Amino acid sequence: MKATITLLKSLLLNDYPSGSAINYYDGHLYIIGDDANTLLILDSNYNEVNTVPFFHYEEKRIPKAKKTDLETAVIVDVDGQKSLLALGSAATKEREMGVLLPLPFAENKPSYISYAPFIKRLQQIPGINIEGATLAGCHFILSNRGNESNPVNHLIITTPDFLQRQDEAAIHISKLVIPFSLAGFAGVSELCYIEQKDVLLIILSSEATGNTYDDGAIGDSYFGWVKHISQKLNGEDVLLDGIVNLSGVDPAFKGEKVEGACLSAVTDQAWYLHLVADNDLGASTLFHIKVVMED
Repeated sequence: MKATITLLKSLLLNDYPSGSAINYYDGHLYIIGDDANTLLILDSNYNEVNTVPFFHYEEKRIPKAKKTDLETAVIVDVDGQKSLLALGSAATKEREMGVLLPLPFAENKPSYISYAPFIKRLQQIPGINIEGATLAGCHFILSNRGNESNPVNHLIITTPDFLQRQDEAAIHISKLVIPFSLAGFAGVSELCYIEQKDVLLIILSSEATGNTYDDGAIGDSYFGWVKHISQKLNGEDVLLDGIVNLSGVDPAFKGEKVEGACLSAVTDQAWYLHLVADNDLGASTLFHIKVVMED
């Protein structure tokens, strides 16, 4: 399977820092920055619609030692109510936290959930750094990002109700294998499930860091995929079926660490996704892409 990716649109968000997650629901994009105080809500043309306060620090960017480090978000059902669930990276005790916002956003306030008991069960992973999540049917998949000292990415497969059953929810842990030659180690930064094709999209990025806490020089970002993913969630190694270096798609991706991805439309011919990237300089960039897959 081969992917042809076309950049349709991009936009620099100078005033919104550290884009780390993006979701599409009912014509709106929900954007999170890992050190931002607010959730940013845009329409599908990237016009600002609203913001929702998540935190209340005076600074534009929450100090590194204090931030919850929200790195991924998923639209979930909670008692029949669609909600946005954002998860911290769990790389420190302060980051073992989730934020839940019922949708639509009008008048709803976020609630805060510790997922420390669940994280405690992931003992076989050498360094916890949760940076991706997606729902795939009856599975909730999280990704743990490796680094240059521990150059292994993991997929953590559990159930959609894992937050309500943290001590006993089923867990399978798989190593994600990248059978392609890359310039350096690339860590998983987001997951996105294409239900119509049973394909797991995996966004990866390279960064010169040897731990789960510090940032490093940004390298390239990659668009990878795994076919027939529902048949591969049993704890065995999962191999990428293909990968595309986004810097080769368009120069606009150079120097951008793509950290979030969401699907907005699927047709017979193409998939349409929105991506969000962090340049580590206090801004975020949005990308709208078209993906054509060929066998």
